[in-house]
Amino acid sequence: MTTTTYTASGPTFSDRIDRHDWSTIDQARYLREYILPLKPVIITGGFDHWPARKKWCLDFFQKQYGHLPLEIDRRKLSMATLIEEVKHSTPTRPAPYLRNFLVKRLPKELQRDIDPLPECINPNWLNTWLIKLWKDWRFVELYIGGTGAKFPFLHYDGSHTHAFLMQLEGVKEYVAFPPQQTSLMYAGDGRFTENASAVDNIDAPDLARFPRFAEARGVRFKLHPGETLYVPAGWWHTARILSPSITVSVNCANAANWKDFARDVSRNWEGSSVKHTMGSAYLFLAGALARLEGRS
Repeated sequence: MTTTTYTASGPTFSDRIDRHDWSTIDQARYLREYILPLKPVIITGGFDHWPARKKWCLDFFQKQYGHLPLEIDRRKLSMATLIEEVKHSTPTRPAPYLRNFLVKRLPKELQRDIDPLPECINPNWLNTWLIKLWKDWRFVELYIGGTGAKFPFLHYDGSHTHAFLMQLEGVKEYVAFPPQQTSLMYAGDGRFTENASAVDNIDAPDLARFPRFAEARGVRFKLHPGETLYVPAGWWHTARILSPSITVSVNCANAANWKDFARDVSRNWEGSSVKHTMGSAYLFLAGALARLEGRS
């Protein structure tokens, strides 16, 4: 693979990211080379079994589910209205971006269109009975947006979970920075903002405000229909839409990020020493049980 380096008044990017067809990489190698060392990768063919792979497109949602009510950035609109605006979206006048919409809020038949979830998201300890008995920390989410729309900010996923992003229609461009560069990201203070960067323009950052951001070294690449992107826990990332797009995401935790996940979740009980101790012990036990069950 050739490498292209982009230079500007800001970070330096490479386009190097590994890509594998799911049928050609065995689970042991996948875990050893990508999941456990927290290395991003793009998998093709991971969700070809989904009915959504052939059905879900802009016209499908507009014609069959146009009546669904939505709210985006405090604006109430129907799915049909959203899709119409997405079709006419431009970089200068982007349509509203439906993001982080819980799939469990969709009609049951649409939920079945993405079942079962791809094998490449496994192992996912959030699916273990001991975790689900306490709380459902797994989020399966829908994203629909038009050309020029962007995710609002550079971030890593909450509670240090991994993100798996399945691209159904359109093309997205992602940028990502490894956790080792967190000190360059100008993350906010406090537990609610530590995973969000204050840098508001990656392509033309205000280096007077964010001088260290110019030292960042990241990857910039495109995600195409039929591909699944693995964004490991703690990796800073954001995306912009190059063509009208439909994406499904799911979060995940396993041996690679369980310690950080448990620490982040336990912070919710820092005001109560009893809850903090019990919660931390419960998460430790859940992780230990998952290991014993062979869920790497």
